[in-house]
Amino acid sequence: MDTVRIAVVGAGVIGLSTAACVSQLVPRCSVTVISDRFTPDTTSNVAAGMLIPPTYPDTPVPTLKRWFRETFQHLSEIARSAEAVDAGIHLVSGWQIFRSVPTEEVPFWADVVLGFREMTEAELKRFPQYEFGQAFTTLKCETSAYLPWLEKRAIASL
Repeated sequence: MDTVRIAVVGAGVIGLSTAACVSQLVPRCSVTVISDRFTPDTTSNVAAGMLIPPTYPDTPVPTLKRWFRETFQHLSEIARSAEAVDAGIHLVSGWQIFRSVPTEEVPFWADVVLGFREMTEAELKRFPQYEFGQAFTTLKCETSAYLPWLEKRAIASL
């Protein structure tokens, strides 16, 4: 069987994640990442992200929830592993506060994150300009660590 050659455009979180996944899932493949910049010179490198899913009007909620659950489970495995520090993935607790009560007081992802609950009145008093809030634990990705970790994984899988 001939070697499958695959090109991935971009060396940010999405590009390197794709390269790592493809190189693990496609036997005997050659993956090339094409980008004008690589870590530490990417836009992704200067960001950090808390895992809270966006909504897309044309994507059904069950699909969004499945994507979020799979991502949360994948990153949780990394956070529990010996590689967590090197990968820059860890749990973080916090609040999401709103100036008015959102139409969905309990978002579709509430049962995926850890400890989701409505903020208490005492907690909300710390933020007098806000009317409603949610407390939960999710995952945080420090991309300045995650990108080099992904890059090593993608290369090691080849």
